[in-house]
Amino acid sequence: MNISITGNLGSGKSSVAKILQEKGYEIFSTGKVFRQLAMEKGVSVEAFNRQVNEAASRGDRSVDKMIDDTTTKISEERDNVVFDSRLAWNFARNSFKVFVITDINESSRRVFHDSVRANSESYQSQEECRKALINRQKLETVRYKEIYNIDYYDMSNYNLVIESTNASPQEIAREILSKMKAYQNGEFDKLMELNPSSIKPESDANAERISVNEKGGIFSLNAGKSLLEAALQANDKFVIVEIAKTEDGGADSFMDFSKMIP
Repeated sequence: MNISITGNLGSGKSSVAKILQEKGYEIFSTGKVFRQLAMEKGVSVEAFNRQVNEAASRGDRSVDKMIDDTTTKISEERDNVVFDSRLAWNFARNSFKVFVITDINESSRRVFHDSVRANSESYQSQEECRKALINRQKLETVRYKEIYNIDYYDMSNYNLVIESTNASPQEIAREILSKMKAYQNGEFDKLMELNPSSIKPESDANAERISVNEKGGIFSLNAGKSLLEAALQANDKFVIVEIAKTEDGGADSFMDFSKMIP
């Protein structure tokens, strides 16, 4: 089975894809294609993203079409491919669809210190990087909505939403393979897993399952205190959660969890 892995910028999805490659998967990375095109034009990824967005508004979708058609063709002809791509979940329809979420401050730290991207993404400070990531994510949201009428940051699009803020790429890759097997066995259709240490214990309520409130990508406990405490005590990297309530987080808010509320 193919895997389409995407996520917010700086989530570590490319590192996860490389680990899956070591386990026998072939990588197809549209992000690498996009960065290469930006470098060839001598502009930053953010500037190139803006150019593509403006071109699309004039009806020129050549860059998007090239990537989309290639993704569809590969997904139909090959197996055991991991698509490291923003929209592969939409074009590789029979894939196991994964979205990797990460706290924006951790995302900006990773991207700022990522020397691999230095030729196409260069920032004077982590705060500048943070603002650029948020802006780029908003540009992507607008472009994908206008072109495809889809919401890339709607978490209900994915089979597995998993957090990487406090987990290594190796741990994420192992969890993806484990959950994909469970998905293939019909044990679930959609699932969300957070790092226990990322959940703020602001509630004393207990329940049979952990539920959380979300605001601007920050998660606080709604119910399931004893389960969360047990996970922290066991040093678990992931816990299955349900979204109880979600609120607009303002300028930093771009992910939509509203459709995941039971």
